[in-house]
Amino acid sequence: MAWLVETERADTAYLESGAPCRLNFTILCFPKTKPAPKHSPPAMPAEALELLVVLPVFNEQASVRKVVMEWFQEILNWTEGFVFVAIDDGSTDETPRVLARLREQLGLRFEIIQQANRGHGQTCLRGYRLAAERGIPSVFQIDSDGQCDPQYFFRFWRLRKEVDVIYGRRWRRDDGWRRSFASYVLKIVLLCTTGAWCEDANVPYRLMRTDAISAALAIIPADFYLANVALAVILKKKTGARHATIPIRFRERYGGEPCVVLAQFGNKAWELVRQLRSLPPIT
Repeated sequence: MAWLVETERADTAYLESGAPCRLNFTILCFPKTKPAPKHSPPAMPAEALELLVVLPVFNEQASVRKVVMEWFQEILNWTEGFVFVAIDDGSTDETPRVLARLREQLGLRFEIIQQANRGHGQTCLRGYRLAAERGIPSVFQIDSDGQCDPQYFFRFWRLRKEVDVIYGRRWRRDDGWRRSFASYVLKIVLLCTTGAWCEDANVPYRLMRTDAISAALAIIPADFYLANVALAVILKKKTGARHATIPIRFRERYGGEPCVVLAQFGNKAWELVRQLRSLPPIT
């Protein structure tokens, strides 16, 4: 006999003003049952889509399958109106074959775009523009290395209609203090260069309304390397844009190596300053 227990629980997100925003939700507990079939549900009609998930991928053969499977199931828990788009940024390992097998398993909800290497930021922007072109209301970006934990997704999803941009705030990082320090330096550089206080401008865990970011996407040059950072700055300085942050834990990588090593951060920071100064005025 089936049974369930219903209980109320609350979590907290933080609006741009710093005020806490209470998120109430219900937990349903069911008896253990047989696992769900591994076959993907049929794709939703285009007009029914409410979320496009952007997954930039570069040489992540060791992690991308696990990442896709855990995220696919988590998002399916909250909405069926989504499409998952993996953008392969010119991988030279077995990543393309892994993605092809995922496509066979997951069906039309899982799309693959192959491109010559353009870098992480520009790859993300291609996914955001795709969501805007298709008229999908929300776009969500994660990375393919396993550091983005699906357990926080529901907090983002429940807040999506109240703000324009929701960022994960990496309160704990399992990838080492050096990368935490690099993120802090980036925050200070952005403040001194642009006057914008961005809590975590390069975080890959972000949910955005496509109608709120479309104009910003149009002014980011095709050669802007840290394009996700540029987008965060533009949106921060944009009049009327509503922001929120949600605390997340950033896990260690499942495998592989980061595409930008710490030794390159100095050069990338200088390039970022130069490119930020070249952006048109933001209102």
